[in-house]
Amino acid sequence: MDEIKTLHWCPREGMQVTEKPSVMTVKFGDGYQQRRPAGLNAQLKTFQVVFRVTTDAEREALSAFLSWHGGYRAFLWKPPKHNRTVRVVCREWSVTDNARYSDFSCMMEQVIR
Repeated sequence: MDEIKTLHWCPREGMQVTEKPSVMTVKFGDGYQQRRPAGLNAQLKTFQVVFRVTTDAEREALSAFLSWHGGYRAFLWKPPKHNRTVRVVCREWSVTDNARYSDFSCMMEQVIR
């Protein structure tokens, strides 16, 4: 098995973090509901981030990193203002090229394995 890689680029300010707890609900006929977490890791985060790169070499390296992981291989990343590294997958990203830089908009989902 390959060693898990680490994403070293730092995102621009304005990272959006979303948490949507996974909850199982059972509804009874009298209107009563019983709720519980759906598993041991029911509260994983989603990160919407933008990485700005200023050289062609950086653009190629980040593009190759994301493409190699292909939306299904997990990698490690330490989000800004978070005290620990998380394991994430990036299933979707887009690139906006400008004259002096390129912006990679990435949606990263926290995973356990």
